[in-house]
Amino acid sequence: MKNKIVKPEFIGDFPDTQNRIALLVPQFNEDSNCNLENRLKYFMNIAETYKDYMDVVIIDDGSTDDSLEKIKLFLDQNPKSFFAASVNPNGQKVGALFSVSKVISHDFVILTDFDTDIVGFHEAFKVINEMESNVMGCYFKMIPFEGSGFVFNWQKLEYSLARSLYFFHRKDLSVPVMPGAGSCFRRDILNTIYSNHSGLRNGEDREATVIGLKLGYKVIYVDSVLTLTRPPLTLRKLIKQRVRWNLGYIETLAKESGYYNSQMLKLNILGVRVILDFITVLFIIFLPLTLLIIATININYFLSMTLIIYLFGFFSCASFVLFSSNELSEHKKKLTTILSFPIVKILVDCIAWTRAILSFLKNNRMAKALNESVL
Repeated sequence: MKNKIVKPEFIGDFPDTQNRIALLVPQFNEDSNCNLENRLKYFMNIAETYKDYMDVVIIDDGSTDDSLEKIKLFLDQNPKSFFAASVNPNGQKVGALFSVSKVISHDFVILTDFDTDIVGFHEAFKVINEMESNVMGCYFKMIPFEGSGFVFNWQKLEYSLARSLYFFHRKDLSVPVMPGAGSCFRRDILNTIYSNHSGLRNGEDREATVIGLKLGYKVIYVDSVLTLTRPPLTLRKLIKQRVRWNLGYIETLAKESGYYNSQMLKLNILGVRVILDFITVLFIIFLPLTLLIIATININYFLSMTLIIYLFGFFSCASFVLFSSNELSEHKKKLTTILSFPIVKILVDCIAWTRAILSFLKNNRMAKALNESVL
């Protein structure tokens, strides 16, 4: 996406300190989504606390609300609290990050979201200093934060189950996706990755990870650094988020199909996970139709099949919780969440994957029609 990059305009000082690390925080229209001033105060505190190690750069990604003006006002009232840059027009996050990463001189960049807290920067600094040359970066422990209720507790369990799978990636130093809300890259490698990036927003962090792995680099999981993310608190918003995530997965699979195919042929951990994802998605998408057909044939078969599927999901979840490491220990007493997990998981995934696939097919048809009209 080299040709899509515009030069950022820095608001006030340019980050030309001697620090080796920069924290890049893109934001778009956050004044409409959260308490902007409180978040700016948070990053001001981070910048002050770690001023001898890291520079904090807030990047306005072509906001159309009052976010940019409020950032400028905040800096006027709190000079030198952090660095800020404006990218216009909107760069779809990747473009904004790339434009700033290209012009700064830091050796490493930590990526996070505007509404995300990171705890344990000193631990990250230690890992960065000891990072070997074949490692492109590291990713942090993602934890749902500041929420309550059923949907929030369900996501806490889901995140814990997902984190428990990182164990299988430790040996070959890989991971399907380094979360854009909490990860660190060598800046020169990140620039190479972004120069080969499609610029698509939905799965930008997954695509960036795959490009880096394809280039032969490794990644490290740092569970001593916490990424505190604020998840959706309603089922409707959760499904909307998962549609975007799943669409990003599909887009990355389509763009990097050659790499994914090679990993599946090698049957390494990344390839095996992709194969299992294919099987799981096909099962979930066709499950409602399959159960409907079975119900029309024999209601007892339908009830038996439904019970078997539920029990398989329940015992799989419960076994992870009971016999896994400390990663899942906090969920051992939350029986309601464990009992409901398989039902909600199938419901959310079925709707989200179906919508994501339909959206991908629609976007592909529109892209082909546009290309044909241009030709």
